[in-house]
Amino acid sequence: MPDTVFHLYMAVSVDGFIADAEGSVDWLNDYEADVDYGTAGFLEGVDALLMGRRTYDQVVGFGDWPYAGKRTVVLTSRPISEAPEGVEGTSDLVGAIDELCAEAERVWIVGGATAASACRDLGVLDRIDLFVMPVLLGAGVPLFSVEDDALNLDLLEVETFETGVVALRYAVA
Repeated sequence: MPDTVFHLYMAVSVDGFIADAEGSVDWLNDYEADVDYGTAGFLEGVDALLMGRRTYDQVVGFGDWPYAGKRTVVLTSRPISEAPEGVEGTSDLVGAIDELCAEAERVWIVGGATAASACRDLGVLDRIDLFVMPVLLGAGVPLFSVEDDALNLDLLEVETFETGVVALRYAVA
């Protein structure tokens, strides 16, 4: 059985939001300049994805499925119709984590806040890479619930980009 790492890799506003008040991530488009934030390299090292339903619906709405060839487990209580190949839905997070631990070395927790908090609550959140975007949204979907207990992190690396984006890479202590 692999020693699975559950890795949250996500963009966040300076004030801690992963989506605006309407649930949109269009504000990220301002930072899609010709800058390599390392996402393609990160994705190459990922074996499977764990994704919340709202994130899944949003990604499907963008067009072609960007994670072809990667098993994707979507946390949902509703059936997924016409899912791309390799995508499955489940409401059993614990069962999904057990399956992913049996077959994957690195699982990307794609989003959103509910999936991240649930993984955190179950103690399977190992790494957090946050790309802090130089914008204040004022309101929106927070990365973690305000009811979450404190989580100690060990800073591994800080990287800055010409766009003003700062990558903060942490291990969960």
